Amino acid sequence: MNKYRVSADIGGTFTDLVFYDILTGDYRQDKVLSTPNNLCDAIMEAINKKIDDYSQIEFFVHGTTYGLNVFLERKGSRVALITTKGFRDVYMIGRGNREEMYNLFYKKPKKLVERKDIFEVEERILSDGTIKTKLTKESVLNIINRIKNTEYDSIAVCLINSYVNPIHEIEIEKIFKENIPDLSISPSYKIAREWREYERTSSTVLNAYISSNVQKYLKYLEERMKDKNYNKTMYIMQSGGGVITTSIAKENTLQTLLSGPVGGAIGAKTLSEILNYKNLIAVDMGGTSYDVNMVMDGKLDITRETNLQGFPILVPMVNIYSVGAGGGSIAWIEGGGLRVGPQSAGANPGPACYGKGGKEPTITDANLVLGRIEPDGFLGGNMNLDKKSAIEAVKTIAEKLNLSVIEAAEGICKIADAKMADAIRQITIRKGVDPRKFILVAFGGAGPMHVCLTSEHLGIETILVPDMPGIFSAWGMLQSDIRYDVARTIKSSISSINSSMVKRMNEIYKEMKKEVLNKLLQQNIDEKQCECQTIADARYVGQEYTIRVPFRPGIINSDSLKEFVQTFNIYHHNIYGYNNSNNKVEIVNLCLVGIGKLDKIPNRKAKKQSISNAKPRKITKVVFYSKEYETKIFERINLKPGQTVIGPAIIEELTSTTVVPPGYKVTVDEYYNLLIKKVK
Repeated sequence: MNKYRVSADIGGTFTDLVFYDILTGDYRQDKVLSTPNNLCDAIMEAINKKIDDYSQIEFFVHGTTYGLNVFLERKGSRVALITTKGFRDVYMIGRGNREEMYNLFYKKPKKLVERKDIFEVEERILSDGTIKTKLTKESVLNIINRIKNTEYDSIAVCLINSYVNPIHEIEIEKIFKENIPDLSISPSYKIAREWREYERTSSTVLNAYISSNVQKYLKYLEERMKDKNYNKTMYIMQSGGGVITTSIAKENTLQTLLSGPVGGAIGAKTLSEILNYKNLIAVDMGGTSYDVNMVMDGKLDITRETNLQGFPILVPMVNIYSVGAGGGSIAWIEGGGLRVGPQSAGANPGPACYGKGGKEPTITDANLVLGRIEPDGFLGGNMNLDKKSAIEAVKTIAEKLNLSVIEAAEGICKIADAKMADAIRQITIRKGVDPRKFILVAFGGAGPMHVCLTSEHLGIETILVPDMPGIFSAWGMLQSDIRYDVARTIKSSISSINSSMVKRMNEIYKEMKKEVLNKLLQQNIDEKQCECQTIADARYVGQEYTIRVPFRPGIINSDSLKEFVQTFNIYHHNIYGYNNSNNKVEIVNLCLVGIGKLDKIPNRKAKKQSISNAKPRKITKVVFYSKEYETKIFERINLKPGQTVIGPAIIEELTSTTVVPPGYKVTVDEYYNLLIKKVK
């Protein structure tokens, strides 16, 4: 009986699955239309096509943006927030800064909790963790009586200074579970145990807002998998990289927000290790969005604080910048000018060429009109596209702009390319990073279709399209380890740290290590598979934001603190282009990253290089640079390591299409990746 490792990545238009056969070492892949009304349906449909008995699945990992969609569509729970008496308005006031400084009509986003839903409890913990006013059970029961039998689905608890001493939050959580066990509760000590009251409260409220929905979704998926004879642990991709079990994900649903796109980031990091390419820009273009992230010096760009539509979040997340530019992004006219996205046709009805009732022109329709997609070659020939419907859809735009259909289609693609190039600039040039020093890795169903023309905006010379690009994010999930992050705030200038402070730091790391190992061991791994990385968030004295810098392994002492300062200065220069070695450095948070090593899938490597010429399936006409070219169509499955393809060319495969304009050369490397360079 075959045994499989399976990963599933749900996107706005398609759901991607990867099946790794443990016995044969072969990959199988599938891409099916997503099912927005019930996301599980697409997963089950794809698995059922490949596997009859789910007991054959040894490992299952799932990446989803379900929680993110709940937040974006404002379909979350009604949340009651419990806080310390006198601090009821911390969440409502927020911060005084205006994100859009010159927008005279700027309005802060509407809060997820209204003031009437915020309840105060009599208690007080001081900033050093000592208890000034003890929590009484009666005060908590009073709140329970007020919210019992109401429409609240979820409870958020964020008490002042509980990040230092969470004893009162632990008591409140216990009392609630005794009295209203079915109500989802999110205490801040489990979500974001570090300073900044507003940011900590915002993170806790957002976790509570999506938790009830995400918990129901995960429970439903578990039940459906169990009904099909899958009785093992299910894993979920988390926003900070790495995977967690569904039981851990249900406690901290905030970790699942960017669950889907992070798989591609992990895949890019794996490519960096395999190919020894230290600096990569990874772009994932699916049906709805265009997601960009970086691997710099072989490491993922991970941030501890991010902002989602005006709401700060204090959890580790891979730094991913997204814009609404996917294959299903709709072209429209505003003020006499052509716009593309962020609205998407999604999976239903989808682009006009899908033949499911869509009438508005999309990026996919434009590519089909230009000949960059073969109507009979989409999804490996498993889905025929309606070119006539695509032409009719683009024509609605062309007539309004007094353009030909071809001109309008090329205009749609050019605007999309420019929009995608600008997204790359946001995480590179805007941070002082030169994108020309990076290799551009393109994946997703539509990523390889636009990557060459996008790279021209940025001056990037080397492009890499990985094996199985259309399901690359799902492939990346199978390369992940279990990960668990914890943090404790301990603000101090390094020059002021004495021996007693060093002792306290080591005690905190010891305490965090115990917590991390406990969480890792809950997730079906052995202690021998566990490792911990000692890190701290630091900054120059007077700065607002921090940089995450590693300590050398071992006990913290005066020598390691000096080395830490030197490392901080190097990191600061690499990120911002300057440093100030004369300025004092202060530590803000002590952090520990726990890694539980999972079995990795061996990488397929060719034993020999081919010396034969690649043979095209057919030759057709395709529009590039406003001109029609005779273009060769290749099937990627027939391309062998060592072979080259000269553009213009189209390379088709089951889950994606790679478009190679004139003036580009493609080489198939020993791992079956496509390495694309402009011919000089």
